[in-house]
Amino acid sequence: MGDRQKTPHEDILVGFESSEDAGVIKIADDRALVMTTDFFPPVVDDPFTFGRIAAANAFSDVYAMGGRPIAALNLLGVPSDVDPEVAAEILAGAAAIAIEAGAAIVGGHTVEDDQLKFGLAVTGEVHPERFIRNNTIQANDFLVLTKPLGAGLITSSIKTLGNQGDEVDEAIRWMTTLNSTALDVILEAEPHAMTDVTGFGLLGPLDEMLAGQRFVAKLQMASIPRIPGVERCFKPKCRTRAAKQTRTHLGDKVSFHKELGAWDRELLFDPQTSGGLLIALPPSRAEVLARRLRAEGLDHASVIGAIVPADAAGISVNAEPPPRSFTRG
Repeated sequence: MGDRQKTPHEDILVGFESSEDAGVIKIADDRALVMTTDFFPPVVDDPFTFGRIAAANAFSDVYAMGGRPIAALNLLGVPSDVDPEVAAEILAGAAAIAIEAGAAIVGGHTVEDDQLKFGLAVTGEVHPERFIRNNTIQANDFLVLTKPLGAGLITSSIKTLGNQGDEVDEAIRWMTTLNSTALDVILEAEPHAMTDVTGFGLLGPLDEMLAGQRFVAKLQMASIPRIPGVERCFKPKCRTRAAKQTRTHLGDKVSFHKELGAWDRELLFDPQTSGGLLIALPPSRAEVLARRLRAEGLDHASVIGAIVPADAAGISVNAEPPPRSFTRG
């Protein structure tokens, strides 16, 4: 679609020119709006919980830009045979998360659809000179991840295996944890770049951070956090189509150490719903930030890798133990 969808405007600060998490438009010298939307089918069985997850996921893009959500519109697609109480519970779950985020849901739109879907269109705010892009990484930056991986495999196991284990509760806990958690701490660390981990797994957003620049992101597999118990979902039936599509899209941009197993690799492509923030910042501030995030309740926050100058953009995943500077202190 390219340029055909563009609407040139002098106050657009972030638009279609790159794969950013949200659009940003200036409305005053000290104020800009951050705008985003997302919606998808249920990832859990309970409608209230689904509403909470969908809302936390939609708000995430605003936080990834360094902004705060202020208002949202519900977007609901519902089959004609679905009990109205199911829709009501979804909307109630979203409202609960909006209240937690300090945002107002001011309306929305419902359509009849073949498949149940829900999400929000979110408007946030940020200072026009202080929003954070996803593609402004610098050489030698360290990468900090705020939440563990594995939500895609776990939610898939609900559908395919009827899983109701502890790992499901843990995945729900993280999917309903707003990325506003410790956002002030993150902004205080002055990150060079930031994004959120999405349906394209960890590696998809990381590739967008590299944006074709002459850097390689070197990841330490041993440092990458995973939801406890996700190993019980390392079964062929739990593999997702989204992970396969991301793997195909990235192709030879990603290299893995020969000792890494198939499920370690799968975990890095695993689609996340309301995943964590991926933050690039100087080494001198990265490990301090990770410690402060853990103290704020993000107990899996970790330094997972570094950005290294190279001849072309790429991602390299190492199986060896992390450097001493990557370990928790």
